[in-house]
Amino acid sequence: MKPKVYIRDFNGVLSGISKRTDEFEFVNDPRSSDVIVLWQDVRGELAELCRINKEYIHKPVVVVQHGVGATRDYQEPEKFSFMADKFCCWGTYDVDRLTKLGYGDKAVLTGSPLINKITPYEKHGDKNIIYCPVVAMHEEPANIITYYELKKIEIEKSQKVLIEHKEKLRDEWNAWVVNPENPTDGSIPYYAINKNWRLITKLTTIHDRGLYTGAVTISSQNSLTHIEDCVKLLSQTDVVVGMVEGTFQLLAMAMNIPVVICKGWEFKSYGGKDYSKSEMIVTDGVTYCDLGDLQQVIDKELVNPERLTENRKKVLLAEFGDITSDPESNIVKVIKELSNG
Repeated sequence: MKPKVYIRDFNGVLSGISKRTDEFEFVNDPRSSDVIVLWQDVRGELAELCRINKEYIHKPVVVVQHGVGATRDYQEPEKFSFMADKFCCWGTYDVDRLTKLGYGDKAVLTGSPLINKITPYEKHGDKNIIYCPVVAMHEEPANIITYYELKKIEIEKSQKVLIEHKEKLRDEWNAWVVNPENPTDGSIPYYAINKNWRLITKLTTIHDRGLYTGAVTISSQNSLTHIEDCVKLLSQTDVVVGMVEGTFQLLAMAMNIPVVICKGWEFKSYGGKDYSKSEMIVTDGVTYCDLGDLQQVIDKELVNPERLTENRKKVLLAEFGDITSDPESNIVKVIKELSNG
């Protein structure tokens, strides 16, 4: 008989598990399940479900890590209660963190199921710089300051293209003047002018869209295709610029894409709690720089994108797990072991 599983997903981290109908029977009521499988046990309705389960239902709970450093939820400043029976960790960093917090017996190293969503990098002629502002309770001024610096660089480089072709453009004004691949329809789209240094901003619904002009893509972590959308964007990305190291940056490293982190943002308050002393994820797989050095650093990464390849491999092993293994099979094993317990 197949184990009955109640599952709650977020950002597609459990989408592969939810398709394993040959191994599990999925139910809509946690009370009729053999195992409850969640993406977190610390916030909102899922934390309440775990509390009710602990007191009344008494089903084993498996939590699958949904993002980089998610195990930080159990340490200061939040210090949420750990209510899972088993926590499926992506990499050794999170196993070590849970062990230090006293939950080592509940931590299982499975690898990240997001590994299965990574697609090959696509060759393209343009140079695309993806800016990923930090997600906080509200729009952060550091986000906008960094964005304006990046936009300034893009505009200056675009202006240089126009200056170089000024005389010919004045006489002919055709797209082929700046880019022979464009049709000669008498107009020059902006993407032709900035094709060698194009800024694209990746926003979420929490960001202030009105402050970001130009090319923008908006994604929601609640979307079932969120990770697929991120990977599709990354497949034609040359450099990722961010304010912190997060899941998007780790996905970029998994695709061997250079990541640049602009210093200047730090945790303050979040959800009414002081985060100023909380742990920040800092690895050797990315390049950190000051605001004034952004252009120089990004241009160097564009010229030599393989520079930190070996560093990125080490970070992936520690944060993402062994990318040659099958994390979903490892998670299935954990679920089945609990269902038989």
